[in-house]
Amino acid sequence: MAEEAKNKASASKFRTSIGGQALIEGVLMRGPGKQAIVVRSPDGLVEKVEELTLVRDKYPVLGLPIIRGAVTFVDSMVKGVKALMFSADYFPDEDVAEPSKFDQWLEKKLGNEKMQKFITALAVFLSLGLTILLFFLLPTFLAGFIDPYIKSAAVHNLVESVIKLVIFFAYMILCSKQKDIYRVFQYHGAEHKTIFCYEAGLPLTVENCRIQPRHHPRCGTSFL
Repeated sequence: MAEEAKNKASASKFRTSIGGQALIEGVLMRGPGKQAIVVRSPDGLVEKVEELTLVRDKYPVLGLPIIRGAVTFVDSMVKGVKALMFSADYFPDEDVAEPSKFDQWLEKKLGNEKMQKFITALAVFLSLGLTILLFFLLPTFLAGFIDPYIKSAAVHNLVESVIKLVIFFAYMILCSKQKDIYRVFQYHGAEHKTIFCYEAGLPLTVENCRIQPRHHPRCGTSFL
């Protein structure tokens, strides 16, 4: 018991900034200086390790207080979308026989590399736009219908918060009903278990990871 308590105390003192993200049949693990991607493709495991460069390191002004949070958020989102696209390349849509005319036109105009950057930027823009629409604008709009009847800012804020929660949980439930997205959720849990195992100082084996908690306190989704 004493040895077990000692191990727990040692593990509780261990701090790491390792984070991750679930991908399509894989995970992304990001540390202070590098990030690694592993995808379980039909042909076997695909591994990719690369140096991690932050946009604020390239442009120090973006690391200033107030703006650095938003910059880091967008930078992480861009890297996450790129990792998702990397994993998706190993699982092409069988229903799509060839690129659409728009894809062919876009590649002809921009070239393959610039086209990938354009698609990444578009995906980030649409993700942010959808988030703002669903979780900010729509709840405020719907909550506004009670204003003519109840003149209370507290009630308005309460109703708006409830609407946000309903939209959020409905969104998560609907996503989980899709087989591919549910599979991504499973990898999300596996990523948490792996980080818990690493923080506990245990060897990174399937057996050690399997017994770890599924919910991690540093998870961005938990923060939401």
